Amino acid sequence: MMSITFLALFALMPYVALGQSSRLEWAPEDMYNPIDEPVNCGLRKNEPSYICDPNKILGEHVNSFNWILRDAAYNSTKCPCSNYYCETERGPTGYRISIAIVKKMKIQTNIDGRRNSPEDQAQLFAYRLENSKWNFGRCEEDIVIFYSHDDKMLAMYGGSTALKKLTPYYRQLLAYKVGQRFNEGHIVEAFNNLLVDLKLVLNCESESHDCNLHQIRDGAGFISVSMAVLSMSVVMTVYNSIWS
Repeated sequence: MMSITFLALFALMPYVALGQSSRLEWAPEDMYNPIDEPVNCGLRKNEPSYICDPNKILGEHVNSFNWILRDAAYNSTKCPCSNYYCETERGPTGYRISIAIVKKMKIQTNIDGRRNSPEDQAQLFAYRLENSKWNFGRCEEDIVIFYSHDDKMLAMYGGSTALKKLTPYYRQLLAYKVGQRFNEGHIVEAFNNLLVDLKLVLNCESESHDCNLHQIRDGAGFISVSMAVLSMSVVMTVYNSIWS
């Protein structure tokens, strides 16, 4: 079934990686599944997880982020599925947010036989994880955040239920608020801020007050979001199948 999805891509400045693995280049089909292979994904415990960092870019912080992602699924985001599912499901009922981090992408070819651009490869990576290889959602409520260290690309892809909250405006606003941290190399802080703000948007009941995101960090003025996005070399691509 074709899902309605979105993608945000960021061109980022370098930072220092905290670890490395024998595999340095990754294609979507190479990526481990954190539910089934948490240790290969860099986790300390062999328990189902929502983050995969096989090159240990985040170091020990990967375990803290996994707790945040599990909390989002179990406690800190509202159930977006049907009333019956929300009332009867015994497992996690919130949004399934997951993170995939690699050192470098393996650039593949498209249907025309041409090599993908880094932007297209990041799109493909995030799409394949969300749509098929991971597919953690139950009602298109899953969101995949993908980051490639050497390619300096961050991509976000989500299902149609997630898009009911994550409109183009909020995607731009989220990009605006974390772009500077990524550009400065503060990846742990950037991911933490992104997850905090993302949960605010997912739990937001009204669109009239910017879901409490109007106070930009570090005193930066809330001037033109689109101008701020452009200044951080953010490429925003919205995929529409039946939605606009």
